[in-house]
Amino acid sequence: MKRFALCLALSLASAAPAWSQTVLRYSNWLPAKHQMHSEVFVPWMAEVEKITEGRVKFEILPKMVGTVPTQFDVVRDGLADMAVFVPGFSPGRFDLIEMAELPLVADEPNVMAPAVAQLYAKQLAKYNEFKGVHIVSIFTTASGHIYTAKKPVRSMEDLKGVKLRTSLAANSPAVQALGAVPVQKGTNEIYELVSSGVLDGTLLSKEGVVSFSLVSTLNNLTIIPGGIYNSVLSLAINEDKWKAISAKDQEAITKISGEVMAKEVGRAYSKADANAVAVMKQAGKIVIVAEGDFYKQIKQSLSYAETTWIAKARKKGMANPEAVLAEFRADIVARHQALGIPMVGQ
Repeated sequence: MKRFALCLALSLASAAPAWSQTVLRYSNWLPAKHQMHSEVFVPWMAEVEKITEGRVKFEILPKMVGTVPTQFDVVRDGLADMAVFVPGFSPGRFDLIEMAELPLVADEPNVMAPAVAQLYAKQLAKYNEFKGVHIVSIFTTASGHIYTAKKPVRSMEDLKGVKLRTSLAANSPAVQALGAVPVQKGTNEIYELVSSGVLDGTLLSKEGVVSFSLVSTLNNLTIIPGGIYNSVLSLAINEDKWKAISAKDQEAITKISGEVMAKEVGRAYSKADANAVAVMKQAGKIVIVAEGDFYKQIKQSLSYAETTWIAKARKKGMANPEAVLAEFRADIVARHQALGIPMVGQ
């Protein structure tokens, strides 16, 4: 009887399908309550675990591996299995995706975020700029505008000599083109630098004034239709770790990633942007929308950016970057129309 039971157990074991679990170690630098972390990534991780029946799970590491600017390399080199990285923190390295960061393209996250995901999948992925990682999704977050502490910005004249913080070196030429003085500093330094008078203001997304508790410091917001810039981010998985996941589970994960995830990012940021503008107004702050001659002058001053990107794209092997950019712009117009959102100033 014991021999029969042993044989039966061995038989059942050999007949059972092989099952392995992949645990992805997530290097997270976003605050726990940040809308992208709490409203997009955490629910997505839970859904992945559900649709793979536990074959793919996640471990949110207790602290970020490396630094925010090095997250791409952290994932590529396997120091962590998954992270969000910012291509703009590595100027000159990821030139093609910079198209999505051009000035005045669009400032509605519900439109821009999924449009960028589609742009990457359709036009840019084949150039393999992000070799060594699997792009789960790529998107913009919220566009950048002008905040000041004292004098509101209502004209080009108001920008002359104004010292504005920018987090990315790539945005410095735009600040200079507008007649202001760029100072590259981290977002966490805005309060001290502005409140002490070292800086006059900052480039920042609409939602950033609430996210970083700056409502009491920044008294004026000048909204630039289309945004002075957009910030591209991507959620990526180490390529070898991705390949360790079965084809069936890869397919299931892909269906809830890409543009699907980007739409959720856009929804979260659009809601946060609207809330921040409302908070500014309720606090008695000045909110201005650049229009008329002021907007035309801004547009003229920033026109160099498109020409610069086209030259970079050609060097990277893109045969007709003008056509790719035109298609991207047309898609953005179509998405605005589909959502019933007017393109202010465009």
